Amino acid sequence: MREGNQQALRVLIERYKSHLFKVIYGVVRDEQEAEDITQETFIKMMDALPSYQSQGFKTWISRIAFNKAIDAKRKKQRQKEVVGHDEQKDSQTRGSAEHEWLQQEKITSVAKSIEQLPETYQGVVKAYYIHGKSYQEIAKDHHIEEKTVEMRLYRARKWMKKNWKEDEF
Repeated sequence: MREGNQQALRVLIERYKSHLFKVIYGVVRDEQEAEDITQETFIKMMDALPSYQSQGFKTWISRIAFNKAIDAKRKKQRQKEVVGHDEQKDSQTRGSAEHEWLQQEKITSVAKSIEQLPETYQGVVKAYYIHGKSYQEIAKDHHIEEKTVEMRLYRARKWMKKNWKEDEF
């Protein structure tokens, strides 16, 4: 398959697609989403194939599937939280010019605050919290490892707790 043999790829997909679907479905609990993530897993597998070290293929690809499912679930959860919060606020103050002005001020304040972060954290914080990207997407965009993204977000949160006052937001 590393040499571009399409038949080998088809064999792998046929052999592992039901196993991966089960792994993913166990996390996301949605058939359509599990099917989509299963396909994404095979795409990710192709990208990561050069790093595969010929040990435990089923475990390796299952780990990719599980991580993709976790990322999808987290992203969906973040979107639900944001939408639910926004809908609640909107129903309370729909059409209020004052509300719109306050929202714009809050966005400006948050953007200025993010600029206060050390430069190494700014990009990942914006990508994760503002744009809702997964660790994998951020890692790919910034050409860094996922663990680096995770560590930068952890350190950024720590920095924020230490340097920002709670009442600023």
